[in-house]
Amino acid sequence: MQMFDEFVKWAHSSNWNIAIAPERMALPECISQRYIIPENWLEFVSRLKTCCNASRTKWFLLPEDFPPRSDGFQWNEFEMQSLSSAENDTAWKMEIISYWNRYLPIFMAVDGEYSYFAIDTTNGAVVSGFEPEYEESEVIAESFEMFLQKIISGEIAL
Repeated sequence: MQMFDEFVKWAHSSNWNIAIAPERMALPECISQRYIIPENWLEFVSRLKTCCNASRTKWFLLPEDFPPRSDGFQWNEFEMQSLSSAENDTAWKMEIISYWNRYLPIFMAVDGEYSYFAIDTTNGAVVSGFEPEYEESEVIAESFEMFLQKIISGEIAL
């Protein structure tokens, strides 16, 4: 995947912490059961062990980020925050769950305003969302490859 190599070069030149996994990493079953996994994204993340900025406030979600954790941000942190805000509003909770069943988070940022990038699993587009209304997202790239190209070119600043 030529785009992978170009991204790794960009990450090194941008002072990101990036490490290639010694062997391809698999996603946990809970993710592959919930989502239709885009092959191009899986090919990308399965090859990485680490991919975050120097201050560790922005990171790509990698296979080892998806199992439940006892500390730090969960891969579905923004969904959990939204569900907490919905309290006892069942209809609102169903809307939140429906949204996150379609959009697979692939990147998180917590430097100031919390934000994310996610893949629309129905068409492969990449969307961007921000707090407090995480589910109000906008398409920023028509594909994962285009998303990476926009990062490399500087059109999307990480």
